[in-house]
Amino acid sequence: MAEKIYCGNSKIISTQYGDLLKCSMHKDDINKVVKWMNENNSDWFNFSVKEKQNKVEGKPTHYLELDEWKPQAQPTPPPPPENSPTPSDDLPF
Repeated sequence: MAEKIYCGNSKIISTQYGDLLKCSMHKDDINKVVKWMNENNSDWFNFSVKEKQNKVEGKPTHYLELDEWKPQAQPTPPPPPENSPTPSDDLPF
């Protein structure tokens, strides 16, 4: 399993419109993400916002983790046999 890439932090802030999740990233975090994108030939990235287990008053309560999930390559189905009947537009009834 690849080493996890942590790329920022966040905390919940209350506003007159409700609670918001404010995320912050340092340029070093952005450089880690760009490096990962270049290594994986990717134009997009996703990250997960996860709650910290040990919270400190006044400090960020969440952290950002780069989501490195990639879909598995789907095997191509085998072509139909040459002598298989082809469907016709004629209905049997």
